[in-house]
Amino acid sequence: MHYLCASMRNLLLLIFLFLSFTAYSQSVPKDDFINTKEGVPLFSKRLFITKCREKIKSGEDNQEALQVCACHAQKLDTRFTNKQYRAAWNAAGDKWLDFLIEQDSVLKADIQECYQTAWKKNIFFSDAQAKSVKESMKESLKKSVKDSLDEKKLDTYCDCAVNVMKERKVPAKKMDELANPNSFLYNEIAYRCGGVPVKRVSETTGWKASLAADVHGVSDIDTVNIITVNAMTRLKVKIGSFVYIWLLDSGATDLLISDSLATQMMEQHLFSEKDFLGNATYNVANGKEVNCKVYKINNVQIGKFTIDNIILSTSPDVQDYLLGKSFLNKFSRWTIDNRREVLILEK
Repeated sequence: MHYLCASMRNLLLLIFLFLSFTAYSQSVPKDDFINTKEGVPLFSKRLFITKCREKIKSGEDNQEALQVCACHAQKLDTRFTNKQYRAAWNAAGDKWLDFLIEQDSVLKADIQECYQTAWKKNIFFSDAQAKSVKESMKESLKKSVKDSLDEKKLDTYCDCAVNVMKERKVPAKKMDELANPNSFLYNEIAYRCGGVPVKRVSETTGWKASLAADVHGVSDIDTVNIITVNAMTRLKVKIGSFVYIWLLDSGATDLLISDSLATQMMEQHLFSEKDFLGNATYNVANGKEVNCKVYKINNVQIGKFTIDNIILSTSPDVQDYLLGKSFLNKFSRWTIDNRREVLILEK
């Protein structure tokens, strides 16, 4: 009974407003109001725009929000009849506008166009917009990233990414750059926010002083000969009795070898199933995705250095053995001297 009385009061209030505006319609400038289709002034455009800006959580000086809300008001003016407004209020109460928009697909498209116009300048013009983009980004990452995501870190990552884009006032057309690893926007977000928080078996981090404990040698610097084959840099790597020419790939994450070589190394007890860390997916240089088993291995020899606690991945799809960033990051500095064809490693 209480609910029926409240609904009736709301309906009576709306009817009262209609009757009031009808009575004074001759003295009210209709351009200042949103009118019914019959030409009855319904409510102030200024008040509507103020409430609209509050709803999308924009600052008073936000021109994009003002543009969007003024566009809303213009789309609503003379669009609906008295009867339609009463029906919307009766059905949805103070959510009457959402109700009307849902019932009118053309208006829904028009309202979307209001936002599109603002997004061409800055898609993050309000807190509500930023929140919406953040939630869309999280859902998109959950669907597109094959590996498991760290839920706690995902929220922090998306907050950071949105803040970077808010600072840059990124327009809608720039949003495609989020998926382009060669774009400035993609790399600025990666630099400031870190990578997408995937739960990885191994984490390739930058150099830190504690890594020096994993590097053993008679001096703190060594020069290792390299060769260039088909424009790719290769060098000699020794693990136990196995000596091969590996591809130096700073774009690769870890060391990567074939399953057959891994089996031979395990037979010589260079590592074992006790060193198994888990499974992971890697993208190799040709764009192919390979599934790998990941281990930790010691005694990897490069020049006069021996390095411990190296992440080693194995896959049946590997042909070139790769020496990746987790190896290079063990050193405080590494340099390739193209003239002398050497890799200079500094502990």
